[in-house]
Amino acid sequence: MRAVLIHERGDFDVMHVEEIEIPRPSSGQVLIKVALAGVNYADALIRMGAYAFLPPLPHSLGFEVVGTIEEVGPDVANLQTGTRVVSLVMGGYAEYALANAHDVVVLPDEVSDAQAVMIPVQGQTAYLSLKAAYIRQGDMVLVHSAAGGVGSIAVQLAKLLGAKLVIGTTTSAEKVDFIRSLGADAVVRTDESDWAEQVLKLTGGQGVQVLLETIGGPVGRQSIDCLAPFGRMVVYGSLTGQPTMFATQELIGKCASIIGYNTNIQSHEDQMRASQEILQAIISGQLRVIHESTFPLDQVSEAHKALLTGKTQGKVLLSM
Repeated sequence: MRAVLIHERGDFDVMHVEEIEIPRPSSGQVLIKVALAGVNYADALIRMGAYAFLPPLPHSLGFEVVGTIEEVGPDVANLQTGTRVVSLVMGGYAEYALANAHDVVVLPDEVSDAQAVMIPVQGQTAYLSLKAAYIRQGDMVLVHSAAGGVGSIAVQLAKLLGAKLVIGTTTSAEKVDFIRSLGADAVVRTDESDWAEQVLKLTGGQGVQVLLETIGGPVGRQSIDCLAPFGRMVVYGSLTGQPTMFATQELIGKCASIIGYNTNIQSHEDQMRASQEILQAIISGQLRVIHESTFPLDQVSEAHKALLTGKTQGKVLLSM
């Protein structure tokens, strides 16, 4: 089978499409014939050697795939070959990928491959980050990088979970209308020096109760200024790679909280519950999944470049 492998960590050119043997499922596993693989920031960080955990080299990349079950391993009783599924995997940039049977979500016909592939990583991150922020009916919410894979889902889910005001951020004038089309009540440009003041004005001087932060550096620091009393800022990434510097008194003064979030720490039960909630939202038409950028496997470098330049809207995909 064809798969993207890296033998060293580094820039885009360390990724190579190679021919390797098709793996066989062990006990509790299934083999998925991959139709689409999701491309995520975590993939790029692993490639560069900047992620929280690094698999031993050589290895493939990719955590989420959609496709059909090709083979069922021993001790798997509830899944059959030919079933269309989406799953969390290790090494999804390949024509075939192994998945633990308990991570697999069976897909109904009314949900397309391109809609489903974001569920295991970006969908869960958006949903569970909002849950980690204890979002409540009537909250005001700010979502950074609102045109991205996670952000575009989080804007919509915040509304579904009861937010009365959702503010999305971007640095691109071209993305403002797109973010509004997702249901955001307002869009703020974080490349404008007074963006935090704009947020406070939009919230009547109160600030937001929930803030999803994934940028870091000065924007991360200014985000604290946007929090309401008892506000909760959930940090699930750092696109700039810069630390967020702040004084503890800033949190104490408004009884605010900063919560680090990593989906991998979440219980498996919560992850699967989130997957089902997202799936139902797609089926009901309450959640739109945007996938404007799909690249063939041979163009994996271009897919990573598109993701990291921030020029994409919604999900970036690899097709097999």
